[in-house]
Amino acid sequence: MTYLAVFEDQSRGVERSALIAALERDWPSAEIRERRGTQESRDVVWVYVEGDGELEGYSHADGTCIYLDSPLDLAARFALWFRGLVPPDVELVFCDDSYSFSGFIEIGMDADSVMNIAADA
Repeated sequence: MTYLAVFEDQSRGVERSALIAALERDWPSAEIRERRGTQESRDVVWVYVEGDGELEGYSHADGTCIYLDSPLDLAARFALWFRGLVPPDVELVFCDDSYSFSGFIEIGMDADSVMNIAADA
């Protein structure tokens, strides 16, 4: 399933270089496959494998969204990580690609709380 961590303020998007540096620092085993994509919705592309789970992540070129193709637990962890890159006063939404659920990722939440956004739908 594809999950999104997204916000609307395009003037405050996470810069490509900051996203790549944070990926390399915080997820060192992630493989960055594209550092500047050819599609607006697939700008930076990375893959992260942990145990039996695999995540393919990609960012929107304006820095306001990451798309996470993965099991829910990995998506929740990456969404929380992205929360740390987004200015604290910006509301970050966690949802799936069909918007069958959505909720805000608050500073200080844990992965279980983020997963509950999907479970409560």
